[in-house]
Amino acid sequence: MNDTDTLFERLATLTTGYEPDPVKESQEPTYYDYPVLTKSFWSTEIIWYFFFGGLAAGCYTLASIAALFGSKEDRVVVRTGYYLALLALLPCPPLLIKDLGRPERFLHMLRVFKVKSPMSMGTWCLLGFSLFSGITATIQAARDGLLGKWWGARALAALPQKLLALPGIALAFFLGSYSGVLLTATSIPLWSRDKRLGAIFLTSALSTSSALISLILRVIGAPTRTLHKLEKIEWVAMSLEALEIFSFLRGSGRAARPLVGTGPQEQGRHFWSFMIGGGLVLPWLLQSLTLLGGKKLRRTRARGGKGLLISLLVLIGGYFLRRTIVEAGRTSSVDAHTTLWNARR
Repeated sequence: MNDTDTLFERLATLTTGYEPDPVKESQEPTYYDYPVLTKSFWSTEIIWYFFFGGLAAGCYTLASIAALFGSKEDRVVVRTGYYLALLALLPCPPLLIKDLGRPERFLHMLRVFKVKSPMSMGTWCLLGFSLFSGITATIQAARDGLLGKWWGARALAALPQKLLALPGIALAFFLGSYSGVLLTATSIPLWSRDKRLGAIFLTSALSTSSALISLILRVIGAPTRTLHKLEKIEWVAMSLEALEIFSFLRGSGRAARPLVGTGPQEQGRHFWSFMIGGGLVLPWLLQSLTLLGGKKLRRTRARGGKGLLISLLVLIGGYFLRRTIVEAGRTSSVDAHTTLWNARR
């Protein structure tokens, strides 16, 4: 074990409060060490579905907040956010259908509406959010003159976009968090031991979407005060995300080992390097230093490389959050000892 792995193992013990004891755990009763649960079959498609769904939900939320409460110069956030929400949403249905294996399985889920089923509610939420996201983006396109000047475009531009955004925000919050709730509803120890995954995915959706909007606005140019507001939102979202993640690890204890450990099939190296270190702690520190700077520094950073770097790091961290949690879930599902330990709680 090298020095980096030793550091990661210490972090794993510190954050989860659990230190592996192979001898003692090997004596725990199992059915001939056979896995109790069926191994998770989710593949790369579901990781990207979670990632793009979070971006769509977060961008829509931020655009709607700017529309309802922002100043005139914040209209650039409204425009950019609604367009990005629709673009991020477009890959979601194909990714979900491909992960299900057969297209008719997606159609079958639309035949029923089960309030107690995260899968059913998530499918209907995706459908409803797609409707509101498409409408608000179309209204924005009409107001921006992208649909021409014919009577249909003028009618679309006259629709009450702010009023339509209210139910859209509710659906966006649901879409941003339901993927974590869906994982929590399974029997896999890593996902089900602690109930904070929904909150983690929601705060990550807000941090990654604010990072994406900031990145685009820095490239095309935007008012400094608008960028400063996005920086504050991003900093708050990252702070809440960090608190939720470490609370989740502490609450999961032994069940979090596949996520934070460095053993075979464990995701600790990617989790600590790309998610926590490079995707959360580093951009949080850089953003803190940026926010502590004066107005003069804020004027010079409107197109600065530091802001672009922070946004890219946050986006990478958001992807690796979902990837490591999904990948670690596969390892957790075949751990018979931890599964039975988790069932005894």
